[in-house]
Amino acid sequence: MNGRVLSQAEIDALLPASRESAGKPGASGGAVPYDFSRPDRITKDELRSLHLLHDRFAMNVSTTLSAYLRAVTEVSVVSVEQFLYSEFLMSLPDATAFYAVDVDPMRATGALEISPLVAFTIIDRMLGGSGVGSAPNRAMTEIELNVVDAIAKVLLKTLADTWRPMAKVQLRVTGRETRPQMLQVSDSNEVMILLVFDVRVGENRGAMHLCFPAAALEPIVQAMASGNQRARESNTKAEQWLRRNLSRVPLSVSAQLETTLPARDLVLLQPGQILELPHVAGRHVDVHVGGRTRFRGRLTIQPNSMAGVVVEQLAYQGQLAEAA
Repeated sequence: MNGRVLSQAEIDALLPASRESAGKPGASGGAVPYDFSRPDRITKDELRSLHLLHDRFAMNVSTTLSAYLRAVTEVSVVSVEQFLYSEFLMSLPDATAFYAVDVDPMRATGALEISPLVAFTIIDRMLGGSGVGSAPNRAMTEIELNVVDAIAKVLLKTLADTWRPMAKVQLRVTGRETRPQMLQVSDSNEVMILLVFDVRVGENRGAMHLCFPAAALEPIVQAMASGNQRARESNTKAEQWLRRNLSRVPLSVSAQLETTLPARDLVLLQPGQILELPHVAGRHVDVHVGGRTRFRGRLTIQPNSMAGVVVEQLAYQGQLAEAA
């Protein structure tokens, strides 16, 4: 390989530029920070899609639980984020209603957590109470957990129905505990998608968490992306069809000059008489399309015919409303 040897002065001149480039993330030869302990399996756009999907789940659950509990129940999505399973566990109270959820056929295990305030309110309603008051500071008994089990099944059935257009899955409870740390659901370093819901039953409100491995939700996210792409293609084809067919619709176009006459003068009009219009020859006239004023133009003469020259396009009512 032929080439000249750089002098010490040339090497010294190159070093500062090299250090500056290396310090910039993404620059040529530079390093981009990456946390291997928290890999992002799902993009932000995909998280937003999951948020919209589970908004539908929340609406369906609100309707179902309102009828089931005979109390006004509102469920709404608070956030959809990625966490390590260990971080999710640390965020939970020590005594709560915690379920391991098997996702078949994906061979994955997720978790459902219903906060004590929501769980005890449900228990009170199911056992004939009013559902008003604070949650006792204790773990739920076996009888109380059996009551909450019925609600957990309703939640998982509704969730499976929400996912069905993207993936046919079965969700079933495989274990339950009042202390989340006592139930093995996933590896502590597993990347999970955490869905946080706000639940209001009557006057009481609390949180509900759904947590699934990111790998298990990837098929659903991919199906949503594919469905969105098909919807965009379908909309594009529909727009092209509309443009192609609407372009053939004939529309009336007219440039109108108007005046008013007393009835006596109108009665006396005879062929050959000149009717004077209150319009200066050089002034613009309005051009109407389908009865709406869409252009401004001026009159002119073409060989053997009258004509109009369009000089300005006017905004119609829909455009004005959008601008406002």
